[in-house]
Amino acid sequence: MNDREQRLEAAARLYDQAAEELDKAAAHARVAAQHFRDGEVPSGTAHAWATRGHVLAAEHALDEQAVEHRLRSQV
Repeated sequence: MNDREQRLEAAARLYDQAAEELDKAAAHARVAAQHFRDGEVPSGTAHAWATRGHVLAAEHALDEQAVEHRLRSQV
């Protein structure tokens, strides 16, 4: 695998990671919503915070890609 292919694969892995985290965030958000509807505030809050944690992890993966991309951009 040449250097370009390695960079593209690394980028793809970061996007896979972000997508996985966002899928988990969505699942937690749905569970949080149901807990709040059921009046289960502590459980709802726990899942709400888990949602945020997964979103942050996805943002981190996307931030890594943005930082890498800036090295390849030309003005």
